[in-house]
Amino acid sequence: MTQEQGIAKVELNYITKAVMMGNSLYSNDWQKGVMYLTNMNLWFSMGEKGWSTIPLKNITMIGREVPDALKMKAQKATGTNNVLIVDYIHPSSVSQQSSAASIALLAGSEPVINSLKAYLMPLCGQVSKKRTISEVDKKLMYMFYTGVTEFDKINFLVGVDISTLEESFENLKENGLCDGSKSLTTKGMSQLKKMMA
Repeated sequence: MTQEQGIAKVELNYITKAVMMGNSLYSNDWQKGVMYLTNMNLWFSMGEKGWSTIPLKNITMIGREVPDALKMKAQKATGTNNVLIVDYIHPSSVSQQSSAASIALLAGSEPVINSLKAYLMPLCGQVSKKRTISEVDKKLMYMFYTGVTEFDKINFLVGVDISTLEESFENLKENGLCDGSKSLTTKGMSQLKKMMA
């Protein structure tokens, strides 16, 4: 039998069973505590209630797009809008044979959330879709940096069709170089400085 081995221990804010309808978050009971990542489980400290676990084999998806409304709620409650969404299944409380889908929300600093995402994706059988930064990506980063964010303007300036620009934008977000509002992240700014040096 495989031994459970610790991989990482991080201080986070989390909701292990978040109630969401579409893009709206109904539960706002964020817990602040320690999360342990092992080769088999995610362990969340629940204060006097002990621990809550999510087996890695039950995780169905890591890091789906975080809606802006959720980022704003997280910012208010935890002081950060860096949120990782973890979709998983757990035994249903209604019937012993069935399972129910659930969501865990993890909020923390950008480096911690990005590292967790990078760790969890391969552990849960998900391949990170990151690809290398193309020439179009570099031009798009520069446009965002100068404040030009409308694709129809960029398409005219760069000479690339809008669907290519949208793909490029997705890639920049997946690589953590820009956010959903087309602003460069800290990582994006340092990458751009290297490219311009």
